[in-house]
Amino acid sequence: MGRLGTLGLGVVLVALGATACQKSLPSGPSDLETGVTIYEDANYLGRSAHLTEDIRDLSDVRGPCEHYIAEGSGGRYVYDWNDCISSVRVAPGWRATLYRDDGYRDDALEITSDTPNLQLVTQHDCPKDGLNDCVTSIRVRRQ
Repeated sequence: MGRLGTLGLGVVLVALGATACQKSLPSGPSDLETGVTIYEDANYLGRSAHLTEDIRDLSDVRGPCEHYIAEGSGGRYVYDWNDCISSVRVAPGWRATLYRDDGYRDDALEITSDTPNLQLVTQHDCPKDGLNDCVTSIRVRRQ
């Protein structure tokens, strides 16, 4: 597993059931100096996570959004960041590329400054408004 976080914070593993684990990300800092911060809601509201490295699949990272996964004759609920991002803050000198699919595929949006509402990003074919709640992978880079 790769390291996610800032200022030397490592990956925190959170057990979900007997066999599944998800990484957990640190909350967004109040003064953003490195990386990007993703938010659950528009206008930088709701739960947040601070990223300084790429995430290939946001469903692998524990987050605020509930998803049901069918398994055999039943299923289970998981909480992750997949299809859960509504706004993004970008530290000076950093950029983020948001992708609709895992593995950095499908529609992409590169941002180099704060984006308070992904609903207003209209050049994508997300079935929801704009690119709101349609991000599954993200690349984070220094410019």
